[in-house]
Amino acid sequence: MSIEANNVSSTHLLEPFFAPKGVAVIGASPTPGNLGKRIVESLLSQGYEGAITIVHPQGHSLPGCDSVSAINDLPEITDLAIAAVSADHVNDLIEPLAIKGVQNLIVIGGGFAETDDAGRQLQNELVKLCSRWGIRTIGPNCLGTFSSQNRFNSFFLSPDEIRLPDCGPVAIISQSGAFMSTMLDQLSSRHLGVHRAINFGNRTDIGECEALESFGADPAVNVIGVYLESLQDGRRFLELAQSITRKKTIVICKGGKVETCNRAVQAHSASLAGSYPVFQTACEQAGMVEVQGLAELINALHLFSVANTRQGNRVLIVSNGGGMGVMLADLCSKGGCIVDEPPVEVQKELKETLPGFYSLKNPVDLTVSGTNEQCVFALEKLLNSGMYDCLLMVILSGTEGINAEIIPRLNKVLPKDLPMILGAYGKDMYPKVCEYLRGKKIPVFPSGEEAAWAVNLLCRAGSQKASLKKYENKAGPIYRSAPLQSWLSQGNEVYDEMTLKQKLSECGIRIPGRLHIRKSEDLHKAVNEIGFPLMLKVIGEGIQHKTELKGIRSDLYKENDLYIAWKDMNDAWPNQIWVEEQMPPGLDLMIGVHRDPDFGPVIVFGTGGKYVELYQDIKQIILPAENDQIMQAIFRTKAGSIIQGIRSEGPLDIQKLLAFINLIAEWVEAESRLLSLDLNPVRLYSNSMVVLDAKMTSKNNFRD
Repeated sequence: MSIEANNVSSTHLLEPFFAPKGVAVIGASPTPGNLGKRIVESLLSQGYEGAITIVHPQGHSLPGCDSVSAINDLPEITDLAIAAVSADHVNDLIEPLAIKGVQNLIVIGGGFAETDDAGRQLQNELVKLCSRWGIRTIGPNCLGTFSSQNRFNSFFLSPDEIRLPDCGPVAIISQSGAFMSTMLDQLSSRHLGVHRAINFGNRTDIGECEALESFGADPAVNVIGVYLESLQDGRRFLELAQSITRKKTIVICKGGKVETCNRAVQAHSASLAGSYPVFQTACEQAGMVEVQGLAELINALHLFSVANTRQGNRVLIVSNGGGMGVMLADLCSKGGCIVDEPPVEVQKELKETLPGFYSLKNPVDLTVSGTNEQCVFALEKLLNSGMYDCLLMVILSGTEGINAEIIPRLNKVLPKDLPMILGAYGKDMYPKVCEYLRGKKIPVFPSGEEAAWAVNLLCRAGSQKASLKKYENKAGPIYRSAPLQSWLSQGNEVYDEMTLKQKLSECGIRIPGRLHIRKSEDLHKAVNEIGFPLMLKVIGEGIQHKTELKGIRSDLYKENDLYIAWKDMNDAWPNQIWVEEQMPPGLDLMIGVHRDPDFGPVIVFGTGGKYVELYQDIKQIILPAENDQIMQAIFRTKAGSIIQGIRSEGPLDIQKLLAFINLIAEWVEAESRLLSLDLNPVRLYSNSMVVLDAKMTSKNNFRD
């Protein structure tokens, strides 16, 4: 799905929720604490210029707006309704709204699926009614929407308690109303603008996909912040994000990452969290920037809304405190940034002008004696060397030399395309620096730790975009997919290891030579046809973990040893023993398949063998995936480094590996009966690849 193909419809769909010509607040009354009353007050406080009409059966009115006693009496200009009534009254509103022609509804109140079975039944009925009458809905159990440009919000929050931002390049999508209101308040306190924001609560209809598509197509938005606890449509969300991140930054935070959190997530939003490792894969694959927690999400929106972005991770660190510089260098290095010394000739030139006790090696320490003029002079020389991709500068208060007055001077010498992150300490220093930088593309943070975190995040985002490059696929083996097509539809076959490997062999995949040993005479035949060394395996229905069962015997080089081992195993598992060619050592990989409830089929790749759980060297690939995405996942593993070639060892056969993963991906996408696949080990050599073990579960294995 391309965002360009759907941006007109998605923008039109959400426009009445952000810029209604007229809004009906149903259930508003003068009663203290009434949610509808608070919504009206919030609208008036923000300066909404559209028509506001109260709907209340007793004809209650409020200052600054009209009132009617029935939905049928609403003015024709009304194109959005906000339901501020109890849950058991919401469903009665749907048919009258549809008859009146009001097709857009925000349900503010709770009491639905986030509460109990009765609430869940009410919510299911709401979904059916809205679908029947063509009403598009945000909520229930939500704050709704905010648009700075249109001076609109559907909040029941007091204007005295929350600051709403002016116009800016940020858009916010949040499953949590508390998180959204906090983000708006905090960004406003930093004088950062927000274009639009949406909180959809229980998300019975409009959710993150519609919002993401709309914000992705909106030219007023450069940065999209997302907080989610679950996904409504993981595959669509991933496709949209992949399209949007080519031009805009998406910063995302996931709640409900572990199993123990799921009950809290369900209570809050009436939905279960998906698999977090697969979610992380989706972020990587789509080029989204993932952060941890609300504070990081706010700081990241601050960062990407004002900072210049540039690929590269070479950082110049400057401070007027030696200890601060050391700490910043540690933090940046730990975050993957490079803190290299400036060129010797530049250091020499600076030492001819600056005092000899200044440290110019990176981190640059101008000490308490440094002045604004000296700092600007040094920075201009160092940055013009072309060695650095980003500047991290942290100013400590308490000295006369370097102070907030340095900011206007820095603006004159900084390269326009080079990002700069500032940290400033002190009750006067920080606010003064912030004031100087208001409206400038230089983010400032109140601590060195936060500033270093921002540098690491900025460089990570740049590296992530740089990694989204096309992989040049050389001509490689083309495996035949026909043998796998409709194979599982036959439904009567036993899908054990040897059956699955035989089917892969028919596709052109190399597997070890093998023979089912039904009697002792078959052993001699195996020696003649396959040759030593050999190994024995027990193969049978219900036998999954052969190693734990001691159902494998390897390193068999003599016929007598082979017979003794077979006799011992055959006594335990009669007529279930196979002899197999023992392959020479190579790189053992694990290639698996599972179906994620949010994102669908996923390929799992990494270091294989019997220690796969110990190594935990695993990456996942959400399907469908291009070759470059598959290669990026491979090269993010330690196994990928070996495949590329290390030390005196040359590269391994990446072409056969890539072709094999593509074959498996094609199969799992086309075959819904395939539930999971575990190919471990798959042994890779410099010019070949062989599948040594294979397990599979399918719907055919689970007959009623």
